[in-house]
Formats: sequence, structure tokens, C-alpha cells
Amino acid sequence: MGTPKVSLSVVCPSYNRASFLEECVDPVMAVPDAEFVLVDDGSTDGTLELARTLQERYGDERIVLISLNGNQGAQIARNRGMERAIGEFILFCDSDDVLVASGVRVLADALKLNPDLDYAYGKVAMTDASLVPLAGVEPIGSSFQESPFEMAGYHWHTMGPLYRKSFLDKVGPWNPALTGSQDWEYQARVKLAGGRGIFIDTLVGYWRQHEGGRVGTQKFRPDYVRSVVTACDVILSASIKERKCDGSLKRRLAKKLIIHGLECGEVRDKVLRSRCFSRA
Repeated sequence: MGTPKVSLSVVCPSYNRASFLEECVDPVMAVPDAEFVLVDDGSTDGTLELARTLQERYGDERIVLISLNGNQGAQIARNRGMERAIGEFILFCDSDDVLVASGVRVLADALKLNPDLDYAYGKVAMTDASLVPLAGVEPIGSSFQESPFEMAGYHWHTMGPLYRKSFLDKVGPWNPALTGSQDWEYQARVKLAGGRGIFIDTLVGYWRQHEGGRVGTQKFRPDYVRSVVTACDVILSASIKERKCDGSLKRRLAKKLIIHGLECGEVRDKVLRSRCFSRA
């Protein structure tokens, strides 16, 4: 029997996540027509060696390995993986998270049955380190209205959507200038690109909370706040260009900037606080 045609590419950046990598890869291998594009972002913990072991197990046509020099960031890694992916559909995930094969299959079937759809997305459950869903925390994923206000909403997790690759050519690459709010800014550009998407009430993955460092940590990070300011500017400019901007969107972005400005005030970063307030 020959190798099945690849119709789905899962693009996954990884940096020092050897302890989680196998759990991330295995569910994708349960989808016969899927490839796993792993972009190692300069790991030093054995991630690269484990990836080669997984290649031997599943075949290098199913586990595609890209190795970057140094730690360049998840956004750079995603772009490299997206360039290499050969599937008609693309899904992004992080190497400490776990996809649900049946949920991914539901999204893929929806895109195959509806050629006019550009993306389909489902729910992602927040879990503890052992992948037990957190009590009282609703999964991320909901439908939204086509309004300017919702362009800056957060309606899916990074691994929630499955995109048609041809549509992502229109959306463009992940923003290399951002060290935080990458998925929020990318989501806004997906909406502003004018594609047709659909929300499907199915579980697509588990978002693992653990002790390792990751974007979005609760600790104050000036680079993260600067990224939020940049992301707000990008979303505002793009929405004006696409004529999808009004007062409600501007107020939503301003509120986000003010919240981060107040956060800067708590740690006495006056320069960054002033920048947030002036942009708001």
C-alpha cells in the first residue's frame, strides 16, 4: 500500500517541550491523511532527538521536521512550518497541547463538504498538567457576528480552527514583531480578510496549563504589553482599510490598552504606561 495523500497539515512550533511532544504527536497520527510539521525552535532538552525517534516510528513523510538556529519565537516557527506544509488544510497547535483526532476530523469533513468555507473551528478545553479539564472553566470557542466590534473578539483558541491553505495565503504570515497576543491579532486578520467560517460544537483539543513558561503568563512582561500595543495598531489599521471600523471597535481596543496601562502603573513602568494611554 502506498502512502496516503496528505490533506491536512498540523503545524507545531516547539521549544524545550520534549516531555509533552509525544502526547501532542500521537493523536495527529490517528488521522490517516495528516502530516505533523514540527518546527524545533532551538531546543536544548532533547526535543530534536525525540522528534527523530518519532520520525522513525511514523515515517518522515508523516512527521516533517524543521530545525531553526536559536530560539526565534513561535510566530517565526509557525511561518516556517506553514511554508513547508503540503496539506489542503492547515491547523496550528503548540507542542504542550493535545488535539482530539475525532474533532479535527469533524472540521476537515466540514471543509471538504463545503468548498465555499475558508475555515471551520471548534472548542478547546483548558486543562491541568494531566489533561483533566478545569472545573468551572468553559471551553474556548463560540460563534460571532460579522460586526466591527467582533473583529477584535476572541472566539477561538490557536488550535481551534482548521483553515483552507489557499485562504491563509490571503491572511498572510504570523506577525514576527509580536511576542504576545499573536493568536488574537492573527484571529482578527482572519476575520478582516473576509473569509467564510463556521463554528462547530465539537471538542478539538486540550490546552494544558503547567509550570513551564509560555506566552500569556501571569507575570508582568513589558515585551508582552508592547506586543499588545502593536497588535491593537495592526487591527485598527486593517479594519480601517477593510472599512470594518467604527466607534465600538475603537472603544474595545482602547479599553484593552487602558487595562494594560494600569498594569504598567502597578509595576511603575511609566514609559510603557504612557504609551498605552496615549494609544488608547
